[in-house]
Amino acid sequence: MSIERVIFDNLIFNETYGRKVIPFLKEEYFSDKNEKIVFNLIDDYVKNYNSFPTKEALYIDLTNKEGINEDSFQTCKEIVDNINKQYDTDLDWLLNQTEKFCQEKSVYNAIMESISILDDKTGKKTKGAIPDILSNALAVSFDSHIGHDFIENYEERFDFYHRKEVRVEFDLDYFNEITRGGLPRKTLNIALAGCVHPDTKVKIRFRKI
Repeated sequence: MSIERVIFDNLIFNETYGRKVIPFLKEEYFSDKNEKIVFNLIDDYVKNYNSFPTKEALYIDLTNKEGINEDSFQTCKEIVDNINKQYDTDLDWLLNQTEKFCQEKSVYNAIMESISILDDKTGKKTKGAIPDILSNALAVSFDSHIGHDFIENYEERFDFYHRKEVRVEFDLDYFNEITRGGLPRKTLNIALAGCVHPDTKVKIRFRKI
């Protein structure tokens, strides 16, 4: 069974999984055109109703979909026919495999797009876009954790508040005073100052932290 079919199975029958992965899944991750159609049916349903469709709803939406020929319709119908509930599948494993799928597809698509840019003779696409394309592809991740959760991360927050940091002192006493002993290691800092009289001699040293 392909990972694409596992994804379809769990999008329909595993709402916990679906809620976690649907924001990260994209049409272009599915290489087969008929799998793209089925994914778009699921994705559109979620966007319109904030819930996941049943197989019956997919059959109806597929029947009403315009612009697909009979062969494509039958293949899509077979994909929906084969969607089944998976039992006793570990959620963490499913999420890891789906994340890996998205990352690999994202990188592959970025490489192919970069090649098309290099081969483009019209000049419509600039080679300068390639680094950003590859960087965005490599940044694909399901990790949306930013900062601290006020309730769940209380222990980490307590340690953060009470952690004593090793600081690097300045050669200027005033800078040490306003920074309470210097700058913490492994931090990025910028010193800004207003204009001074040309006769005023001010010497500031920058250290790599």
